[in-house]
Parts: sequence; C-alpha cells; structure tokens
Amino acid sequence: MSQAAIELKHLTFSYTDQPLFTDLSISFPHGSFVSIIGPNGAGKTTLIRALIRTIDIGSGSLTYHGFDAAHMNRKEQARHISFVPQSNRIMWDLSVSECVAMGRYAYRSRFSQLTGEDLRQVDKAIEDLGLSHLAHRIASELSGGEYQRMLIARAIAQNASIIALDEPVSHLDIHHQVEILSLLKRLIETQEVTVITVLHDLNAAYTFSDQVVLLDRGAHVATGTPQEILTKDRIELVYKVHVDIIERNGDRGVKRVIMPFWR
Repeated sequence: MSQAAIELKHLTFSYTDQPLFTDLSISFPHGSFVSIIGPNGAGKTTLIRALIRTIDIGSGSLTYHGFDAAHMNRKEQARHISFVPQSNRIMWDLSVSECVAMGRYAYRSRFSQLTGEDLRQVDKAIEDLGLSHLAHRIASELSGGEYQRMLIARAIAQNASIIALDEPVSHLDIHHQVEILSLLKRLIETQEVTVITVLHDLNAAYTFSDQVVLLDRGAHVATGTPQEILTKDRIELVYKVHVDIIERNGDRGVKRVIMPFWR
C-alpha cells in the first residue's frame, strides 16, 4: 500500500470563466487526520469534491494508494473512498440500519439482497458508532449528533480506507463537535483509515489534526503540522483578523487556544 492515501497532481478548475485552482498538487498521508481549512470561498468544498471525483479535474491526476482513479468506475472508487456530506437529511422513512446498509452498495449488484458479510459490516459499524440502541429508529427522528454518527457509520460500513467529510461538525454544539472529531480520530487508530475533513474551527483543526491544508481563494497557501500552519502571522494574513494565541500547560501537555480579537 502506498504511503500516500491520495495524490492529487496539477488540478486546474474553474467555475464558468472564474478560475479557482491552477496547477494544484497535494499529497494526503495514509493513516492521518487531515484538516482542510481556509476562509469562505477558499475552495475547501471544491477540493473535497475533486478528491471524490464529483468535479472534473481536467488534465490533472488523482490516485488512491497509487491506483489511478480515472480508471475506476463508481463502485471501484467507493471501495477506496467514502464521503460524508455537509448536509444530507434523508427524507424517506428508513431506519438507521437501512441507512447504514446503503454503504454496502459498492459490494452488491443493483437488486441483490444483503449478504451475511454485508449485515456483519453494517452491525459492526452501528456498534462502533454507539448506535445499537437506535438501529431500528427512523433516521429522520435522530438528533443532529446522532444523525451525523449514522452518516459516519454508513461510511465505515462501506469499508473504504479513506473517509472524506465536508464540514461534519459545523452545525453541532461543542459537545457533539468534540464527540464526532474524537470518534474520527479513534477510527484512524482502530480501522487504519485516513480522514480528510473540511473544518472551520481552527482550534479543532489544531487539536485533532496530524496535517493541515490551508487554502485561500483557490491558492494552496501551505501544508504541514498544526504547529507549523496555525501561527499568528499566517492566520492573520489569510483570515484578515487579529488573533491572540494562548498556550497553557496541562495534564496532557501544552494546549493552544486561538482567540480572535472582537472589535
């Protein structure tokens, strides 16, 4: 297996006549938590869409663990990468189990029944996400945090080695944000997956990320560790806001808090 979970090279993309990315190349290490950050309009969601091939990357190239994505059909791709969208409330009266089972489509023909292996993967994903007591609940009745865990369970049931997420915690309260991000971090350790997510909260990106990708108006500003990327000078330059960075010693080491100056 290649050291890089995803290699994106020479992406050029425009919305109508407005260019966004020009010759963008980024590598995402296997088994890491990668946060894509940047101000509104930076291209974060567009980059995620490029990684899951819902936009045309033009003359660029995309590989999953060294395998050319351009030569994959959708089912083959789904075995490499799963996707948790920003907002995707299911409107039908499906149970949590039925929604999670959608993640098994990559392994079945269109009208085939779930196999024993499918059911095992679905049950395991539901258990891993702490949803066993909700397995028969109608999905539309779940709270925001429960629903987000169900979407991640669906991605886990897909059994892909890469999970891409577009702002998975933006609409959740602080408790559920920490719960979901901690869960994703544990999945890297227990499932040996790579997590690539768009985040707006810089403190969350600093706390949970192994690697941070900083974008600004379609430009790749920098990639590196949170300590390298989330500096006072760089944040103020890209986000156009004054910040103060506070470091405190605690039981678990030094904690850093990024505080904007409200004026």
